Amino acid sequence: MQRPTSITTFGILNIIFAGMGVFGIISIMALLTMTAASATNNPVIRIMLENPAYTMWMKVSIPLGVLAIGVLLAAGVGLLRMKNWGRTLSISYAIYAIVIGILSTVLNILLVVPPALEEASRLQGPEAAGAMGGVIGGAIGGCFGLIYPIVLLIFMTRPKLVAALRTATPPSLPPTQ
Repeated sequence: MQRPTSITTFGILNIIFAGMGVFGIISIMALLTMTAASATNNPVIRIMLENPAYTMWMKVSIPLGVLAIGVLLAAGVGLLRMKNWGRTLSISYAIYAIVIGILSTVLNILLVVPPALEEASRLQGPEAAGAMGGVIGGAIGGCFGLIYPIVLLIFMTRPKLVAALRTATPPSLPPTQ
C-alpha cells in the first residue's frame, strides 16, 4: 500500500506544533513571573494574575502542557516512521487538546471575561481597547486552538490511514557481514 500523504503531513505538523508549544509554555512561565503591578498596562493580564483560581489553572497547565508537547512530538516521529503507535498517540493528543481547549475557554469565560468587561466599562482609551481586545482575542484564540486537534482526530480515524499504518512493514535492515 502506498504511503498516504496525510501521514507525512500530520507527522510534520505534529512536530511543528510541538515546537510552537515549547514557546507557549515559556510564555506562560514568563507571564507567571510577572506581578500584577508590572502588568498594569494590560488589564486582562492584570485580571488573570490577580485571580488565584486562574493563576492556579496556569500552574497546572504547565506540566500538562509539557507532557502534551512530548506526546505530540513522539506522535509526529511515529507517524513519519509509519508506526501505528504514532496514530494512537495523535488520537490521544487530539482528545486531550480538545478537552483542555474547551476547559480553558470555559475558565476564561467564567474567570476573566466578567472582570475584563467590567474593567473595560470603567476605562477609556488604550486600556479599554486592551481589555476588549483581550476578551475578543481569548474567545477567537480558544476556538482557533480547537481546529488542529479536531482535524487531527478526523484524519487519524480515516480507514485508509488506519489501514496504511497497520499494514506498514518496518524497513529492512541491511545484511550483516
